[in-house]
Amino acid sequence: MREVIFEQTSVTSFTVHEFGNGNGPSVTVTAAVHGDEQTAVHAAMLLMKELELLTINGRVKVIPICNPASFRNRTRVSPFDGIDMNRIFPGSAEGSPTMQLAHALWLETRDAEYLIDLHCIGAGGTTYTLALYKEYPEIRELAESLSLPIVIQSSGVRGQLFVESCQAGQKALIIELPAGQPGGIIDIPAAEECCRAIIRSLRHLGLVNAAPLGSSVVFYDEITTLTAPHPGLFIPEATAGETCAEGDLLGTFDGNPVIAPFSGVITTVSPPRYCFAGESLAGIAPLEKSQ
Repeated sequence: MREVIFEQTSVTSFTVHEFGNGNGPSVTVTAAVHGDEQTAVHAAMLLMKELELLTINGRVKVIPICNPASFRNRTRVSPFDGIDMNRIFPGSAEGSPTMQLAHALWLETRDAEYLIDLHCIGAGGTTYTLALYKEYPEIRELAESLSLPIVIQSSGVRGQLFVESCQAGQKALIIELPAGQPGGIIDIPAAEECCRAIIRSLRHLGLVNAAPLGSSVVFYDEITTLTAPHPGLFIPEATAGETCAEGDLLGTFDGNPVIAPFSGVITTVSPPRYCFAGESLAGIAPLEKSQ
């Protein structure tokens, strides 16, 4: 295993853990681009423990804490410059601390054929794969190899590591995991399943010889977010990860029903809370139109 520490400034650094013999495919796994998304960090840490026990025919890099400053601060953005690193890739060697960090991470991840970026959707969310599978059909195979049941088409916001990586010719996607926000909470079962999913993908790519069984995969279109029209009390009646039919009850807002506008899969449901106007109540992704 190789470990490399990049010191860009006094407040930005990340550590690279490298496994394998280099004689095959190359995969990079990243986590904590957003520092409060700590289910992702735990999944990366579990993965490293597994990789130490496996014979790897190729190379796997794991960067479990890409944004140490925001990780220590348990925030999405850097405490030093207030920048969301997952909106500025490929960054800049001459910019602010987060711009420099993004640039260093961008350079470190360029040599992999495959990139798996781990994130968290927050409390009330479920695990899913997020990919630009329509724009890049070859990404479908990578998403299927994870065997996580839900694959969702990304809106493709520029500046994200996986979006820019796809633009640069890599096969890249995100695994979204429950929890993270608020405060860096960890969903341990979700982290464990994420680790198993990555091992399954490594098996598919020929890097390892054994992998745990997975699930069949269903592809969905982009997520629609239902938001609070005004301040009020939301009480959930559905659970993230469930499928829903048009008209199903998702919850109540100030005593009024919040109804699924179409059939699909529920990606997030807010916990019971007083919501302000514009805050998310639930997210739903419709089944891919070709299915």
